[in-house]
Amino acid sequence: MMLLSEAVGQRELNMSQYMYNRYSINPAFGGSHEAMSMYASYRKKWLGFEASPSGAFFTVSSPLKKENVALGAQFFNDKFGVSQNTGFNLSYTYRVRLTNEAKLAFGISGGLINYKSDWTDVILSSDQSDSQFANMEQTMAPWAGFGIALYHSKYFAGLSIPSLLYHDRYQTGESTLDFAKIDYLFTAGYLYKINENFSVQPSTLVRINPNDQTFVDISATSFLMNSFLLGASYRTTNQVIGVVGYQITPQFRFTYSLDYDLDPIGSYNSGSHEVALQFDFGYKTNSPDPKFF
Repeated sequence: MMLLSEAVGQRELNMSQYMYNRYSINPAFGGSHEAMSMYASYRKKWLGFEASPSGAFFTVSSPLKKENVALGAQFFNDKFGVSQNTGFNLSYTYRVRLTNEAKLAFGISGGLINYKSDWTDVILSSDQSDSQFANMEQTMAPWAGFGIALYHSKYFAGLSIPSLLYHDRYQTGESTLDFAKIDYLFTAGYLYKINENFSVQPSTLVRINPNDQTFVDISATSFLMNSFLLGASYRTTNQVIGVVGYQITPQFRFTYSLDYDLDPIGSYNSGSHEVALQFDFGYKTNSPDPKFF
């Protein structure tokens, strides 16, 4: 997902495969795979445009021996134009078992983000120097988030604020608690098991920002023979997304997605591409349970 105006939390470049790694947008989903789970992804936006935005993302989370507690961490690096954002956070999740399969969880996260802009990389239209483009700007900002989630072997739902603090990078350079400028995310999904070899999981992500763009992402993923994954999404910012994946082993999965802009800009590039790998330590049953997908 995309432009500066479409950022989730403090990240400028968002990932389209959120439904397969819900912990990335809500710390309350930490440990929901019931094993140590590692997820890594790389995204290239608008392939074919020179110096188009790109981003790398890594998460790890795991329940502890005391299963009502889970810990996790996230790391990311976004590049767009002359700017680069690098950040990390650590999370704590407290989980309450409601039934044998359903849990209610609360998560908090905290970390730091480094914002860097190298204005010396800007190519000026004249030979004259400009002092505004003769230096590199760099600031550090805190990153704190909160989330609540309910999940079961057949459904999930979550509400989160990826970053409680709004960082005014270009004017004051300060981070403040401004509820009118932060993101509020809601996500939910349900798994329909058609038969032993075919299941469908519709899901949605709603992002609300009172001071910025609000969008809705509507998705559907099908699981074939407990191994193959096919999905499609429509985002109200006028993009369509296709996803394919393969469960290489019960623990190891590969997914690839392609975003296409329906706006005119889509005809001038080769789309946005994202690849992801997920590995769960410890044996898991070969099942399209949304905890693992």
